[in-house]
Amino acid sequence: MASHFLQLNPGKTEIIVFGPKSVLSELEIKGVFIKPSVCIRLVDSAKNLGFNLDSALTLDPQITKLKALTCHKLRNLSKMKPFLNESQMQIIVQSLIMSSLDYCNALYYGANHSLINKLQMLQNRACRVVKGLKRKDSVDPHLEELHWLKIAERIEFKILLLVFKCLNGLAPCYLSNLIKYRACGDRDVFLETNAQNCSKAFSTAAPYLWNDLPLEIRRCSNINDFKGNLKHIFLGKALVSTNSYFTFHFMDLGYHSSAWFFTFNTF
Repeated sequence: MASHFLQLNPGKTEIIVFGPKSVLSELEIKGVFIKPSVCIRLVDSAKNLGFNLDSALTLDPQITKLKALTCHKLRNLSKMKPFLNESQMQIIVQSLIMSSLDYCNALYYGANHSLINKLQMLQNRACRVVKGLKRKDSVDPHLEELHWLKIAERIEFKILLLVFKCLNGLAPCYLSNLIKYRACGDRDVFLETNAQNCSKAFSTAAPYLWNDLPLEIRRCSNINDFKGNLKHIFLGKALVSTNSYFTFHFMDLGYHSSAWFFTFNTF
């Protein structure tokens, strides 16, 4: 850093260690000295690009903060309901609420059921605000009417879209290099799984989801056609019956007996 005329700002630098709780509890290091008189303490959670990561990667702090922020927005939007029609409210909710729920949502893949349910409850509440429903009213038919995929489906949709971009040269190299595949025919690609990676890793999750797609969708060459057909499948209006195609894979994160150190700082 010194060769590039940079230095760490102790007031804006955080150090976090990722690993299982059994490993973290045995750590004797509580901080790092960057100067004889300046020590940066380890933290349990840190924000990177607006996403909160905790040391155990449970994502609970992120979802807790997202829930509080989303509920605050929805309370304010509900007060505006008498002055807006349904179409206007839908546009606002999609801009303020759904965009927040979709931000970095691929990282929620494999998260605990209870955390995914919290996000789903936020989406249900947003739907009730748009449609003017009561708390006990069912939102399932209204979600379909709004063409909103449920949270678990939105997560899988994001991952599959990233895979499509990787296979078609639309994604950065650092992401494309995470997946290995072999061509089986015209536009037919079968991703190879990597059993050594943990189940949450993109290189492991991508093959599970991509290989379960119907061949017609895997052979799409246009991104708009791919997104449209994929969304139709999730909504149940698709090229083929897909009741058995998509199940959300909730898997335990397999940690190794080591920890990972990351430093987040702002210059």
